[in-house]
Amino acid sequence: MAKTGTLISMAKSATSGIRGETEGRRERLVALVLLLQAASREHPLTQERIVRELKVDEFPVTALVPRKVPAYEGNDDAVRQKFERDKSSIREFGFQIETEILEDGGSGYWIDPQSVTAPAIFFTDDETRVVQLALALCGFGRPGAFSVFSDGPAADGGLEFTNYFIPILRALHQRRALTFDYQSSSNKSRLVEPLVLDVFNGITYLVARIKGTAEVRGFRLSRLRSMPVVLPDSFHVDEPTLALAKAWRPEFSKSPKPTDVVLETNDHYAQLIVQQFPNAVAAKKKDGVYEVGLSFASQRAAMRFALEAANRVRIRRPKVLREELLTWLDQVNRGETVPADSLRFSGPATNDVLGETLRLLHAVYLADDGLRISELAKRFSLSPVHVRLIMDRLVALQPIGNQSGYLAHLQKECDDWDDVENDDSTYRADFSGMTGDEYDSSPFTWLDLFELNVALREASRVYVEPAIFSAIEKIESTVASFVQMENAASEPFLADVREAVLQHEQLKINYTSASANEPSVRIVEPREIKVLNGRIYMRAYCTMREGWRTFRVDRISGILAKSPSSTSRPADTVTNWLTEIGEAGDEVVVIVESELRWLFEPLPNAQWCVLDDGRHAVKFRISERSFLDHLMLRAGPGAVVLTPTFHDAGHELARRIAKAL
Repeated sequence: MAKTGTLISMAKSATSGIRGETEGRRERLVALVLLLQAASREHPLTQERIVRELKVDEFPVTALVPRKVPAYEGNDDAVRQKFERDKSSIREFGFQIETEILEDGGSGYWIDPQSVTAPAIFFTDDETRVVQLALALCGFGRPGAFSVFSDGPAADGGLEFTNYFIPILRALHQRRALTFDYQSSSNKSRLVEPLVLDVFNGITYLVARIKGTAEVRGFRLSRLRSMPVVLPDSFHVDEPTLALAKAWRPEFSKSPKPTDVVLETNDHYAQLIVQQFPNAVAAKKKDGVYEVGLSFASQRAAMRFALEAANRVRIRRPKVLREELLTWLDQVNRGETVPADSLRFSGPATNDVLGETLRLLHAVYLADDGLRISELAKRFSLSPVHVRLIMDRLVALQPIGNQSGYLAHLQKECDDWDDVENDDSTYRADFSGMTGDEYDSSPFTWLDLFELNVALREASRVYVEPAIFSAIEKIESTVASFVQMENAASEPFLADVREAVLQHEQLKINYTSASANEPSVRIVEPREIKVLNGRIYMRAYCTMREGWRTFRVDRISGILAKSPSSTSRPADTVTNWLTEIGEAGDEVVVIVESELRWLFEPLPNAQWCVLDDGRHAVKFRISERSFLDHLMLRAGPGAVVLTPTFHDAGHELARRIAKAL
């Protein structure tokens, strides 16, 4: 039996610690969003009415009897400032608040639910199965799409996540202009007409036309420095311009000039280069040396390749590339530091509290029998206390005019109302009085569809099933095919690895690690495949190392033998093995120029602060010294390690590469 009215206040000491000003602000934001979604262009809500009528639960609790209080209290200036801060916060979470000028000259506000929620898509049983498979493969949707299809938490992996996706996808769908700050050589404001989201080797770019021109450019999402704002200006794009956008590649310029590189290496690494780069050509010279020729889209792309190859190659041509590399290597982990005690780090990026709340709401909406707190906590990787706070808030929400901005009213069913703070309560949607198409509300946001599309396309590289392609077709017909996926990586032994996982086989392989000059023979038992930023990895038990290891599939240069795996192996204790680096181990602080921030942002749980001189400091953890060496090598000029233990990180590696050049 459901009970309503005093739900939130019945939680006692178990939740009192977590419910303070932060939770009060969260409730106010959620209430405001749901309220504005119930408004419309024809009937927007003024600030005066919202301030006068919107009620939330009291935070912190000061009375024994539960009570509702105005969401906005104080003098006129304080109320106005709080309301403006809330609108700004809502926009920072990716929600577009529309403003309407009223007849009396005042302003009214509303949120179009369709700007957040995508049209309903209905998958067949086979399509649902492959969607679950794809999301597990890519690790997408820890807070998002995965939760729609699974009753357990999502694993790690996938693309770099950012709320910037939400307004960009909305602008692409509606063909509306965007403005945002972008970091290239300097931080500049951009005004563009978005055309395509291109995921190239796991890195996401927005390809757009500069407004008022015919120029088409690509913008790396990790270099955006402000939440994109969707403008009211709509635009038209013809087929030639759209074709140009779809043909865009990273490092593209008006007059692209490829960089042809000739290098020398050993026979083993030459074979690996030819395997990974289809345009590469290798020829044997004397004394076992191989000469390899390959072409890159730009000098910078050639630089990235040479840095990853490290001391395994000697650059012969072009001379200017060799000189640029030597200059770069000489400046690895060199620069001015600051006193460590002058840094004040903020925590990792805060949760998307609005998206988190709406996803919980969607999950309950779709569950015919409702969902218990424990089920929601497991599915969304939240604590039961956190789930109870959010869901009780939605049950007890009292917006203006009895409209919540969502179709169904939530009910709470509790087995023990005398111990509500410990009860594993059930939440369900009440559809009484609702008929017809009202049930067809979509559980997907535009971001969910983007994740699903990318995950399915990645899965199509690993698994060949018709249902994958029919699911992709349904999604792309809805999103107007404005997302494209491209991968230049070559994994010729992927089918063997996939078969070994399915058949529980043992593989004897030739494998070249990130720092080895030659491949080594490994005997491995693959158990899982995942995709991370365009690269395919396998988790396998290595009999040579007698433990679980992670291998990059494109670094396998040969399958020497196969056999059934009959030996029982110890359990793998690392759950999120793709992001093991950065979650445990030694703490490191690095100071970076602002334009290099994108390189460090993907590190799990990184903490940031901004220095007085405009540089940024980032704190994270590493489990292997070699990871930091290679990271500093990639950063080059403009990054310096502050932590004394690692003051020379990358120095020896840079010297070895310079000597090999």
